[in-house]
Amino acid sequence: MRRIDELTAEINEDTLELQKIKDQMSKQFKEIWKLQCKKDMGHEYDKERYESLMYNHKLLQMKRRQLITHINYLNKEFFEVLV
Repeated sequence: MRRIDELTAEINEDTLELQKIKDQMSKQFKEIWKLQCKKDMGHEYDKERYESLMYNHKLLQMKRRQLITHINYLNKEFFEVLV
């Protein structure tokens, strides 16, 4: 039972972290979209800001994928312990 409680706590922590990342990505995406619209219309836009946002967005995507993989692993272990 102790291991199940540990796994549950870790899954919950990772799920909260995943939600934070999702919120950050959503916020960044809105900023990227605004800059992309300016770029597509041929208007002036902050190229450095755009590149920085794109880079950070890719990093968050990698972290998100890593967390999802870890949560899946924890879920698998959780159900193995249950059986």
